[in-house]
Order: sequence, then structure tokens, then C-alpha cells
Amino acid sequence: MGSFTKWLFAGLGWAVGGPIGALLGFFLGKAISPDRQLGDGEPAAAGAHRGPYRNTGSQQDINAALMVLIAAVMKADGAVKRSELDYVKRFLLQNYGEERGKQMLKVLQQMVQQEIPLGQVCAQIKVNTDYNTRYHMVDFLYGIGGADGEFHQAELNTLRLIAQHLGISQGDYTSIHERHTGRTGGSGSSGSAGRARTSAYARDPYKVLGVEASATDEEVKKAYRRMAMKYHPDRVADMGEEIQRNAAEQMKAVNEAYEEVKRRRPNLK
Repeated sequence: MGSFTKWLFAGLGWAVGGPIGALLGFFLGKAISPDRQLGDGEPAAAGAHRGPYRNTGSQQDINAALMVLIAAVMKADGAVKRSELDYVKRFLLQNYGEERGKQMLKVLQQMVQQEIPLGQVCAQIKVNTDYNTRYHMVDFLYGIGGADGEFHQAELNTLRLIAQHLGISQGDYTSIHERHTGRTGGSGSSGSAGRARTSAYARDPYKVLGVEASATDEEVKKAYRRMAMKYHPDRVADMGEEIQRNAAEQMKAVNEAYEEVKRRRPNLK
């Protein structure tokens, strides 16, 4: 595992200095401190995990941070399911390659057995990433939560806490939540089972767009354009294949919601 440890931390900047680095370092059998020399000879900046957003996180930083959040979601309901592991394994293999991905999966399997300081981890992520990155992190985590075809309340609670700690706006959180849970037969708290619909559409299209049903036509248009920007391929180009795939799926859901709103509002062009 030694060479893998060197590889992992060689590329980490801000992650190595805070709770994320501490968690990964613990499970990799290494004691990590903010001023330790990294594998590539570059020292981690002291206090790199504090202060305002500086966009210092590399893709390895982001993936390492995301792995800790993945562990928190997977362990939320007290049982790590095969469907969740398969979902995460795909992500790790695509982003790290066969050998490293499998090693990261082993670390993750150990991590889900331990307590994770969720607030501290999210605080570290928040000051080192932009809003778009954090938004797509939460969106991806919802995919893990629903990998087994249902959402348990404990998973939803954890996802809500992560979104709050990462500073995701209420409108954006509602949109993510509805797109992933608001479907016929879903068990999410805002799922659509049993709710009357005017068509076969299973979600609340306004929630998908992040607006209230009382929104004006112009507000609906702005909301749609804003969501379309979030899922534009250029906005997720450097976030890994799995997140790019998720973005494409979610953009399809946004388009369907907008078409449903237009169906309900004949004057909306």
C-alpha cells in the first residue's frame, strides 16, 4: 500500500491539511500533517484548508473529498448495499484506473465503518471549491443514495445535511431532491406516489426547476436557463465520466420538467 499512499498524497493540496487528509491518512496507515513533505517533494501549505475560496483543489483533491462524502452517505442507513458499491466502484475505476480504483475502494470500505466528522469535512470542501463543484457533488451523492432503487430517511437526512454544510441554496437542493426522489414508486419524502397529476409526469416540474408553482413565466424561463447552464457539458468537463453521465441524465430531467410546465402553461413559449 506504500506506493499507493505516495501516489494519493502526491497530488493533494488542500485535502491533505484537514479532516479529509486525516481520514484518508489514517486508513492508509500514514500520519498526515499540514506541513508534511508530499510524495512529489512539494510541501502542503499550512492552513490550506482554511480561509476563503481559492480554487486550489485539483481533481484528485475533489475526488478524495468526494470519497469521504460517499462513505457518509453509504453508511447512513446502517447497511452498505451491493448496488451502492457497484455505483461507487464504477466512479473510482473511471477516475483512477483499475489498480488505483480498487485500492481506493478498499479504503472506502474501511471508512464506512468509522465515524465521519461531516460538518468539518464539508467546511473544508466549501472553502476550497466553487459552488458549481459542490452542487454536482451533492447531485452525484443523490445518485448513490438511490442506487438501490429507494431512499431511506437516514440517507435523505445525511444528504440534506451535506447540502446545508456545503452551502447549496434551498432552490437548488429542492431541484436535486425532486429529480432523484420525485418519481412514481419512490420512497423519498417528496416522492410523487399517491399525488394527483394532470399527466403521466411523475415529478413536480416546478421543484425540478427550483421554483414555486406561483412563479411567473419569466421566472420559470430564468430558472430553466440557470439549470441548463449547470448541466452544460463544459461545466462538468473536468469532473470525471460518472459525474458527466449524471449531468446528462439530470439535464434530460430538467428538459422534461420544462416541457411539462409549458404543457400546463400554454402561453409559456
